[in-house]
Amino acid sequence: MPNTRSARLARWQIMLLTISGALLWLSGAAWLLLHYFGQVQGEFGPETNALEPWFLRIHGLVLIPALLGFGGLFIAHMPKGWNNHYQRYIGIALTAAFAILIISGYMLYYVGDEALRDWTSIIHWVLGLGAPALFIWHYFHGVTKRRAVQRKL
Repeated sequence: MPNTRSARLARWQIMLLTISGALLWLSGAAWLLLHYFGQVQGEFGPETNALEPWFLRIHGLVLIPALLGFGGLFIAHMPKGWNNHYQRYIGIALTAAFAILIISGYMLYYVGDEALRDWTSIIHWVLGLGAPALFIWHYFHGVTKRRAVQRKL
């Protein structure tokens, strides 16, 4: 159960976001590696690796619980955490990164213009590869600050 007086998440929320985020990162990184370095030589030249579409499917499937967890943050975590000035800017950066990932992922699925898709793809995978660092920074920065505040009390 989440703490009703602070922005601290419940254990299940942390687990949902951590596991779904890790699986998103792993499936995206696996797709990226296969796409750029895992092509197989076919009869008429390089061909897409047969596992690529499967990693995209896994990526899309794992997005569902990740979006549920992300949406849940808007209920208590973000409003209650807004007063934590030491976490606010990291939280804003993390939220912006996730928003850009969601929008760029949507664009990769639905935009037909190849030039726009190429740029969207680069933005999506560069930000996606760096997202765990932002999440870890936000999490451990919050833990450190919370412990410092508790020591003062």
